[in-house]
Amino acid sequence: MSTTFSGLRRRWGGVTLAAVLSAALLAATAGVAHASLSQVQDGFEVNPQGSWLVATGGAASAGFDVGAGTARSGRNNGWLFATNGWAFEGFWVPTNSVPGYAQCASQFYMQTAGGAQVGIEIWDANAHLLYSTYPWLNGSGAYQAVNTARWNLNGVNPVFVKAIIGANGSSKFVRLDDMTTQCYW
Repeated sequence: MSTTFSGLRRRWGGVTLAAVLSAALLAATAGVAHASLSQVQDGFEVNPQGSWLVATGGAASAGFDVGAGTARSGRNNGWLFATNGWAFEGFWVPTNSVPGYAQCASQFYMQTAGGAQVGIEIWDANAHLLYSTYPWLNGSGAYQAVNTARWNLNGVNPVFVKAIIGANGSSKFVRLDDMTTQCYW
């Protein structure tokens, strides 16, 4: 009888241990949050004249290099030039599939040969500025990633993401490529 009881105890002990381990694993993973991501990217490749809004003020201009060999990736890029004024190129990013509480960040790749202060601004459709940053680019001649910090979406759809440059008497020229906006929740 002791042999039978001992065998049952070993069998039930293994089952109990397996059940306890399964329950612990389930409890440990049940509360793990899984983040979601929505991303919009535009590299000026498909009809940049129809996709991007361009505006200038004062002695400034903006445009696109199409197949000129100056893009960071692909065939096309945008550019901004200002001597005494400002220029921007912007893109409407749809955010209708993103929860209102999401946080977003935007990035452009920018290139300048002479060093320049550039801006990335995020606007809503009612002309309210949601976020802005104005970093200095060194004049290395290489494309550099220019990023925003994360900003709160607050249910805005769509958002207008623009790169902007300004100058007051000294010429500034910047190429733009590969705009990306990501929202996280």
